[in-house]
Amino acid sequence: MDFEEVAPDNLTPDNVTPDEDTERLRGRPRDPAIGDSALAAARELLAEVGWDKTTMVAISERAGVGKPALYRRWPSKTHLVFEAVFGWVDESPPVADATDPEEWVRASCNYTLELFAKPEVKAALPGLLSAFAERGDLPSTLWSEFGGPGIAMLAQMLNRGGGDADAMRDAQATMLFIVGGTMVLRMLMPETDSAPLVERMPDILLHGVTPKEQKDT
Repeated sequence: MDFEEVAPDNLTPDNVTPDEDTERLRGRPRDPAIGDSALAAARELLAEVGWDKTTMVAISERAGVGKPALYRRWPSKTHLVFEAVFGWVDESPPVADATDPEEWVRASCNYTLELFAKPEVKAALPGLLSAFAERGDLPSTLWSEFGGPGIAMLAQMLNRGGGDADAMRDAQATMLFIVGGTMVLRMLMPETDSAPLVERMPDILLHGVTPKEQKDT
């Protein structure tokens, strides 16, 4: 039976005493190495054994970190896995070098296609999508942190002349098509079958679906 692993009652923030809270904030700052080890362990386990077997116990054992340390950082397995696969910080956004909307679309398609092809991401997606229904904070976080900077950049490009009230909505819709399309493609289609679609996705987003002109016979 699949169930959500959440922090025991005695490890939730509501049960931290003022003295313990002060100690954590002043005298005993969290060791970032513990968090890094846990996130790396989660990614390794997802790729090796899948979502169901990537438990808090398994992550704890792989990382060499006690379960209480995990639950002080993440309230559930879902939150930990979410951060493990989506919570990185790149040195620069993947579309930072784009100079126009076409370059932005192509760079965004390439980036998301590579992201959702990673074994740990593919293994995590079904479980995360199921958990999203019960944890409304995670989808909004994914949308704002994963898509937000790129959306703002595209909207600025689309509105360079000023006066385009639809620039932000067009940018959001474009990102939605890219993220949704690449996610579904990687989850449902074998790589050999998806290759021709991967090649066509940016062109369809940029130019729409139009019939090819018939060649003169």
